[in-house]
Amino acid sequence: MQIIFLIRFATAAALGTSALGGQVWIAAVAWLLATLAAYVFNGVMDVTEDRANGSTRPISRGALPVPVAAGGVVVAGALALAIGGIVDAGGLLPVLILAHLACGYAYSGAPFYGKRRGSTAALLVLGMGVLTYAAGWQAAGEQGGVPVLLLGIAMSLWMAGVGAVSKDLSDAEGDAAGGRKTPVVIWGDRRVRILVSLNAVLIAAGYLVAATLFAPTLVPSAIVLGAGAVAVCVLSATTRGATTRGGRRAPYRAFMVTQYGVHVAVLGTLLLAGL
Repeated sequence: MQIIFLIRFATAAALGTSALGGQVWIAAVAWLLATLAAYVFNGVMDVTEDRANGSTRPISRGALPVPVAAGGVVVAGALALAIGGIVDAGGLLPVLILAHLACGYAYSGAPFYGKRRGSTAALLVLGMGVLTYAAGWQAAGEQGGVPVLLLGIAMSLWMAGVGAVSKDLSDAEGDAAGGRKTPVVIWGDRRVRILVSLNAVLIAAGYLVAATLFAPTLVPSAIVLGAGAVAVCVLSATTRGATTRGGRRAPYRAFMVTQYGVHVAVLGTLLLAGL
């Protein structure tokens, strides 16, 4: 999870400048630590659900004791804010890091427990995506303009509308045990699969049209997103009867692979343009 957040940050920065200097990478380390803090905190708060779902996350299987993980959350968050303040004293980065940490806490912690409802979970995931692209844009000197805006909007919507929903397909039993009212728990598996497919197609189509009209550099990545949307639709339709957690998780895996593919396509296009 931390790797894809780092790639989002780096791609937004690369769209703004071809010279990713030391300051950008230091800012990226701060963002990586903030993301790590949010992810580990989620693991601490998800022990009941993860064990019910048979998750292999370190905390749920006992490989990482909860007190140690909780301490790591505090250290990682504090380091993220400290590094952000040093590399961008008086600037926007520390504010973005703080907002990122706040979203991570609100997703998993009291009194918000945003993860327990589909709407709040999607909104917080959307926010963390937008903040990540904004941080990469800011670290690159607030350059990149329309391409960063389009990529950030499209892929943040992809996170919220496809990823945040499809990940629940394999975890309905544990989510119900943990008191979550996710779309799968409320609406059922079939309706959520249709929703995921519709969202994937609409986001991919919108991104392709916007890229063609306003940022041709992004067209190759829009084609990749379209292919990923097709994969999500096919797997959503063909894994309804899956009996294993891995089988039910196939649409989410397609979502994840597509994310990597889109960002690799952007970075590859920029590299070829610079040759």
